[in-house]
Amino acid sequence: MNEFEKNAAIVIARLKQRGFSERTIANHEKIYQALHNYLTKEGMHYTPELGVLLLEENNDEVFEVKGTTVRAGCIAKLNDVCRNGDLIHAQLSPRKGYSSIVLRASFEQAVSDFLNYCREFFSDTQLENTRRRCRLFLKCMQSWGKMKLNDISYKDIQNYHEELSHLKQISKVIEESSLHQFLRYLAEQDQVSHGRYLYMYLLECGGIIGLKNLPDLEQQRIEELRDESLLFPAEEFRGAGMELVKLHFNEGYVPAYIQGFERTVLYLYLFLDLHGLGYLPEIADIWLNSDTAKSVFCGSSWMAARRMLNVFRDFASSGEADFGSVYRKGITGLEDLPEWCRAPLEDFAAQRLKQKLDGETVKNDIYSILRFCRFLIQSGLNSFTELTGKLILDFNLKDLHGSPEGKNSCNGRVRRFLKYLYREGIVVDGRLYLALGAAAAPVETIIQTLTKDEIQSVRDYVSNAATPLGIRDSAIILLGSDMGMRGSDIVSLKLSDIDWKNQCLRFRQNKTGAEAWLAMPTAVGNAVFHYLRDARSKTAKNDYVFVSMKTPYKKLTRSVCYGTLKRILPDRQVYGSGFHVTRKTFSTNRLQNGISPAKIADAIGHHGTGSLTPYLSLDEARMSECALSLERLCIPMKGGV
Repeated sequence: MNEFEKNAAIVIARLKQRGFSERTIANHEKIYQALHNYLTKEGMHYTPELGVLLLEENNDEVFEVKGTTVRAGCIAKLNDVCRNGDLIHAQLSPRKGYSSIVLRASFEQAVSDFLNYCREFFSDTQLENTRRRCRLFLKCMQSWGKMKLNDISYKDIQNYHEELSHLKQISKVIEESSLHQFLRYLAEQDQVSHGRYLYMYLLECGGIIGLKNLPDLEQQRIEELRDESLLFPAEEFRGAGMELVKLHFNEGYVPAYIQGFERTVLYLYLFLDLHGLGYLPEIADIWLNSDTAKSVFCGSSWMAARRMLNVFRDFASSGEADFGSVYRKGITGLEDLPEWCRAPLEDFAAQRLKQKLDGETVKNDIYSILRFCRFLIQSGLNSFTELTGKLILDFNLKDLHGSPEGKNSCNGRVRRFLKYLYREGIVVDGRLYLALGAAAAPVETIIQTLTKDEIQSVRDYVSNAATPLGIRDSAIILLGSDMGMRGSDIVSLKLSDIDWKNQCLRFRQNKTGAEAWLAMPTAVGNAVFHYLRDARSKTAKNDYVFVSMKTPYKKLTRSVCYGTLKRILPDRQVYGSGFHVTRKTFSTNRLQNGISPAKIADAIGHHGTGSLTPYLSLDEARMSECALSLERLCIPMKGGV
């Protein structure tokens, strides 16, 4: 045996000792045999320099086995033995200390069971490689004193992850992918916790959200909640979360949504289990709002994760899943206000709600008054009694808005709040509100209505509607154009609001709280009936007439009405004119047809006829009857009057 054959034999022996796969060993043997044949043919002796040169030439005839990485590994090992007499630097594996350990019977059985499970999906080569990886992992755990599978800790997995640092990135990914699947199998057999396989996976691809990633104050708050959270252990949270995932699946949610829900549950579970915590909604909120979570759940996936945790919160408290609930972010900043600001603001908002104002109007009040209160706090005030006209004027100058109309709206809300403070005796000067001026004079805009061509396009769309979405659009657009209903009232309409016998609708209006009782034209009734019979899901479990096209078949938002208008009239581009144009068209057409303003006001739910004044400008025929005499303008007429 010459020097080359001796060194090649040393490499092969070390590979076998360290548990490399049969395929890897076979590739090395094939390359060394081909290289030996080439050297013999050329009458050359092998040197490390020659090996590097042959590698650079990348000659298939020399190596036979394809793959630059495989060839480079073979040459690196051979050169290491040539220079040092053994493998010292090249591909030095830390497994050497435990590779010869005899695996415990229970560990060996776990590997065998896993391979039997995989046999249907893996080739023989994959099975052999997987067996080697799993056995080496368990040998390492055994060398660290682990007597049972359940003894394997997160720290052990972290340490083994570092043990593989000698591998190239792709090799490390392949190695840990096998171990991730192995640990997942063990978790499904209740032999290790589910967090172990997830931790192994996230160590490589990133996404572990740890306590150390949170600000100090939030870490401190979580520690304060630790004992309370343990009443709902992490494993119970995972079990309940997976139950909710199954309920979503049974409801017919798309796979992508279900996978997102499962991912949220598992990532939060890992955070809780990793740090010995249980589930509490407050801990879940802190976790989700961390910068790390927002980098893992980015964009719309973060919004989806927030909804999923809200659904789980309600599910955990009630035991039932409410798939149709809407979870709005709500107003932030109120809790940061001092008591002298917050109490009057909350009382003012409560009074506004008692006046039957819709929630959005009251929210806008709160947003504007929050701006005002923050300005006062920044100015050093400690009470509303310190409020002066000059300070209000400063607020007016410094509070910038994108448009004069927006500025006017904000000032109007703050003025109402200042009047409230005076009525409640919180301030003594009842004229303070006068310090807030107007940024733009009131204007009367031209009423926008649908043109005759657009109305005809609507009729054509309704006549040709055949798809479920088209049928729903037809019913919605006719309720707006032929009955003058607001979009908010259309989406809130319930099955019980329809009186089929008397062909009418009876409902309470969202905006005013007043009850409306409207006759339902035959065309509208037919469109609604067509939708209920052919387009509305038979499995929808709520009483709303219009529900979403997909599970959970929840109530629609009024933005759907605008989407309806855009689908029916895609070319219509009128700034500031949304679905409400159907209500304006209804009112204008009735005026032009000679219906009295009082009857129109009653039909559209107005308390008086004053709001109909702008519509009169479009009634050219009757407006011409109200022309002023030119004589009053001192304009002489030829031939006299």
